[in-house]
Amino acid sequence: MKLYQQLILKNYVKSFLVIFLSLEIFFTGIDLMQNFKHLPDSANLQILYTTNIFLNFINFTLPLSLLFAMVSTMMKLIKSNQLVALYSVGTSKSDVIKPIFFLSLFIILGYISLQNTNFVRSAEIADNIKKHGVVTDNTHGLFLKSDHSYIYIKELNPIDKTATGIKIFKIKEKDLQEIIHAKKGSFSTNRWNLKDVIDIQLIGQNNKKIVKSNHTTMSALSGFEPHIVNSLFKGKGKLTIKESINAINFLESQSLNSDKIRATLFYMILFPLFVPIVMLALFYPLPAQRRGKNLTLINSAYILSILLLWGVMFSLSKISLNGALSPYLGIALPIFILFLISLYLVCKNR
Repeated sequence: MKLYQQLILKNYVKSFLVIFLSLEIFFTGIDLMQNFKHLPDSANLQILYTTNIFLNFINFTLPLSLLFAMVSTMMKLIKSNQLVALYSVGTSKSDVIKPIFFLSLFIILGYISLQNTNFVRSAEIADNIKKHGVVTDNTHGLFLKSDHSYIYIKELNPIDKTATGIKIFKIKEKDLQEIIHAKKGSFSTNRWNLKDVIDIQLIGQNNKKIVKSNHTTMSALSGFEPHIVNSLFKGKGKLTIKESINAINFLESQSLNSDKIRATLFYMILFPLFVPIVMLALFYPLPAQRRGKNLTLINSAYILSILLLWGVMFSLSKISLNGALSPYLGIALPIFILFLISLYLVCKNR
């Protein structure tokens, strides 16, 4: 990396950290002022709530901070005439933006990778602490269909991946063939391991014969992941990227609509790419020098443009997440259109 690129990158990192931490502390502080009276008295839960709220706000502050920092850095270079000096010695626009672009892209890819961890459940954990005073809110009375079986779960803990009061009703050609009742069970290696099981089989013509057997353990319900089950039953709750893919496959195997889960997957993978795409679109049309330009107006216009673009993209994504709009139209298409616009501006102003 050349010396001028190191200086540009250093200024960008400083601006990013200042903006990012300022926004995070501001929004976290506002949330605590509004909700602190609703939190439990436990200091551990209060710290855990603050941590998860801080993590949740990263979803909003990170993309904006990366773009605001780029604008701030470039405005400093223009005001000090460093940018025009770089261009005058033959430095290309691509060389100037390269360190900032690749660092922001690396951060965004790291952010996307976090979507495959419990980071996605930070808002859910904070909400459980505020409303119920616990980290996990167990789900009661689940009743779902999987293949040719109907499953009832009295209580499910999606975090610990355990359940109690499990009943499985297996159907064949509209007739009840088997009932499996387990006092408790845990999910591991992609299957439920049931304990203290009573297995009742209805065999013979018209199911006249009943065979009852007891088992200490039994494996069942392959791929019936607790977080996916909990999310589908409640109609809310974030899934990781891997869980979203599994949920889509599960819903499609049951011939059910998977648009909401697909929208969640697109939101985690495609929506963050808004940052590097918009960064290029904003950088290349920038003037090289301050002479004859109202930099205050340009700076304000760029900040307003970032907020408007992010607001429109975020609104369309939320509409898709609610199932009112196809994820292809609400998330994938706008990102693709932004990419084409960015490509046009880069080619026109390079």
